[in-house]
Amino acid sequence: MKNFADKVALITGAGSGIGRALAEELANEGCNLALVDWNNESLEETKELIRKKNVSVSTHVLDIKDKEKIKELPQKVINSHNQIDIVINNAGISVIGSVEEVNEDDWSFGLDTLLNSVIQMTTEFLPHLQKQKEAALVNVSSIFGLFSVPKQSIYNVGKFGVKAFTESLSMEMQAAESPVEVYCVFPGHIGTDIYKSSRFKSYDPELSAFFGVAANKEDAGIVFKENAPTSPSKAARVILKNIRKKNKRILIGYDAHFYDIASRLFPKNFFKIIWILPFMRELFKFKKRKS
Repeated sequence: MKNFADKVALITGAGSGIGRALAEELANEGCNLALVDWNNESLEETKELIRKKNVSVSTHVLDIKDKEKIKELPQKVINSHNQIDIVINNAGISVIGSVEEVNEDDWSFGLDTLLNSVIQMTTEFLPHLQKQKEAALVNVSSIFGLFSVPKQSIYNVGKFGVKAFTESLSMEMQAAESPVEVYCVFPGHIGTDIYKSSRFKSYDPELSAFFGVAANKEDAGIVFKENAPTSPSKAARVILKNIRKKNKRILIGYDAHFYDIASRLFPKNFFKIIWILPFMRELFKFKKRKS
């Protein structure tokens, strides 16, 4: 899909971070938008940012864990825009705690948000995407869908699941010669509020130092966002650039590329290697890459 003008794109998690940045970038391209988020206030802020763009925008306030609301969503988008061409499953959350600390409710909360909602959104919208001459389905995984770390078992399982599901669907669409292009995105450390909004079962400063040194979880959320080498706007541009090039596997940030290669070359010693980039960042105080 080389041209986004006059298309209709649905974005989950559009109230902030990469979702908001994608909305702005797509609006600049002349793409109409269906914006989804659980937070009405932040969703309206996103809408206001693109108010002067010559595109139509609909907002849909809902929790993506709500299966009944998701079932109703395709028809609501069709009613507002008459079509749907692009679906971007971007929304996510993190539950931080050891396997012994997290409970059944944490697993349900995390996997319903990270994985089950992606599966349902995909299956509900796929018949509508199939009707278009060209369409795109974009599922956002993570570098933690490429390798695992301690105290992120729920996030790891969710993002590994998104990767597996998306890759399987991509092969099916290619075999069927479907007009739907399927993309899986692996963001590295992006300057968003995901860490700040995480559900913490415990806080380990040593593990959190992977993103930057902080004494407590409140400060860690700030450090995570401020220390990120890649901004949401940069991430959004990388995603759209790769969709134009039909690159189905999208790595975002030099850290994502480094960890992807290192995890393949040094699987047994990878957990020691992953600390190289955080150490280098603290040593040289790398700045965010906004361009």
